[in-house]
Amino acid sequence: MEGQQELTLNLGLRYEYESPMTERFDRAAIHFAGTTPNPLNDAARANYAKNPMPELSAASFQAMGGLTFANVAPNGRTYWKPERKNFQPRFGFAYQARPKTIVRGGYGIFTASVGVNYSNTNQTGFSLSTPIQATLDNGLSFIATNANPLPTGLLQPARTSGGLLTNIGQGVSFFGDTRKHPYSQRWSLGLQQELPLKFMIEASYVGNRNTRLNINRELSYTPAEYMSKSLVRDQAAIDFLGKTFPNPYLGLNSIYGSTITRGNLLKNYSEFSSVSLTGDPAGYSWYHSLQTRIERRMANGFTLQASYTWSKAMEATEFLNTSDPMPSEVVASLDRTHRLTGSGIWEIPVGRRRHFGASMNPVLNFILGGWQMSVLYQHQSGAPLGFGNRIFNGNLDDIVLPEDQRSPDHWFTPAATAGFETNSAKQLASNIRYMPLRFNGVRGPNQDKWDAGFLKVFRMTERMNCEFRAETFNALNHPNRTIRTPTRRALRGAPSRARIRRVPGSWR
Repeated sequence: MEGQQELTLNLGLRYEYESPMTERFDRAAIHFAGTTPNPLNDAARANYAKNPMPELSAASFQAMGGLTFANVAPNGRTYWKPERKNFQPRFGFAYQARPKTIVRGGYGIFTASVGVNYSNTNQTGFSLSTPIQATLDNGLSFIATNANPLPTGLLQPARTSGGLLTNIGQGVSFFGDTRKHPYSQRWSLGLQQELPLKFMIEASYVGNRNTRLNINRELSYTPAEYMSKSLVRDQAAIDFLGKTFPNPYLGLNSIYGSTITRGNLLKNYSEFSSVSLTGDPAGYSWYHSLQTRIERRMANGFTLQASYTWSKAMEATEFLNTSDPMPSEVVASLDRTHRLTGSGIWEIPVGRRRHFGASMNPVLNFILGGWQMSVLYQHQSGAPLGFGNRIFNGNLDDIVLPEDQRSPDHWFTPAATAGFETNSAKQLASNIRYMPLRFNGVRGPNQDKWDAGFLKVFRMTERMNCEFRAETFNALNHPNRTIRTPTRRALRGAPSRARIRRVPGSWR
C-alpha cells in the first residue's frame, strides 16, 4: 500500500580507541621479565646443586623473572600497548508482516573497556606497611608508646630500586604487554502482536557470546604430571609432593625458611609464592534465552505488564587447576533459569472525572479522590551451587532437602547421606580436580518478592502540587536466603545451614 513502510533497516559501524593506562608519577609495576635470570639466580643454583632432588637436576634449576616498572627501560610509561582494531558493526530490522504483526531482529558487536574502571594500578614496590613492634623482649620492656608507636620511623618502599628482587618470596601480579578488549556479540529475533483491548504480546530469542574476557592466570604451579589423578585421596602423592628439602633460597632473603617442599621446588618461578598474569583474554561466556512480554498501555484507568525469561548462561572464567591451559566451562554463577516479573498501576475509580463520585464535593474529593495503587511482583530461580574439590558419590537430587523439609536452619541433606565423603582423613589433596565449580541441578532458594504502593497528588495552587506516597517493599516479608555451601562441620555429617538476610515488609 502506498505510504506504508513494511521494512525498516538500521545499519551502523562504531569504532572505539582506548588509550592505555599510565600513573602520573610512574609509580607502577607493570610487566614480568619471565626469561631474565633473577639477581639471586646464581646463588640459588649453587645452593641447590648441593642437595638436588631426582625430579629436577641441578642444571635445570633456575630462578627466573621479576617485576619491571613503568618508565624504566625497556618499558615505557603505559601499562600495555593499545588495541587499534575495535570496529563494531551493528544491524537491525523491523518488518511489518501484517497490520498488527511486527518481526524484529538484529546483530551487533560491542567492545568492553579495560581501562581505569576495570584495572587497578599495581603499586607493588611503592607501598609498604610499617608494623608496630612494641617490645623486643616479650614485654619485659617496651620501645613503643601511645605517644610514639613507631620509634624507629616508617619503613620506606624500595620503589624501583628493588628491580627484579621486588616482592621476592611473595606473590606478584602483572599485565601483559598487550591488552585485548573483551567483546560481546549479541543477536535477537522476535515477534510482536497487537491484541484487542490495547494489549500487546512479544516473544523473542535473545543470544549473547562474550569473547576475550579478561581473567587471572597463575604461572607458578606444580606441573600436572606430578599431581595425583586419583578420584580418591592419594596419600602417596601427598607425601611425595609434601616432602621437604633444604631451601636453596635460604639466606638470600629473610622471608625464606630453611626447608621447601618438593611441590614448591617444581614450580615455575619458585622464588615467588605466586606469579599471576592479570587480564589474560582467555575467558568467554554465552547466553541463550526466550524472552516474552505482555503489556497493556494506560487506558480506562489501568496499565499492566508482565515478562517471563527462560534462559541458560554458561561461562569459562575460572580454572579448575592452575595447570589447565583453558578455563573450565560451567554454568554461570549469575545463571537464573526462570525469571518472572509483573507490574500494574490502577487509578482507583473514585473522585472527580472518574467512574464513582464524578460530582464529588471538592473537600471530599481532596481526601478520597484521585488515588493510584501500584503492585510489583518478582520471581527468580536460585543460584547454582558448588561444593569445592570434594569426593561425591551420591545423587545430585539428594543434596538439597525436599521442599517440605527445608527451613532457614536446614537446607541441605546431611553430607554423608547425600553422598559426600565426610571422613577428614580421606579428603583430597595434591590432586587434579575433576569436581565442577558449580552444578546446574543444585540450586539455592528461589526469590519471590511483592512490592506495593499508594499515590495521590494534591493540587494546592495552580503552581504547587503536593504528592503523598506510601510504599511497602517485600510486603509479604519473604526472607532472602544466601546459601553457604557445606562446611567442614557439614562434611562431618551435620546439615549445612543457610545464612538468611531477612528483609521485613516496610513502609516508606
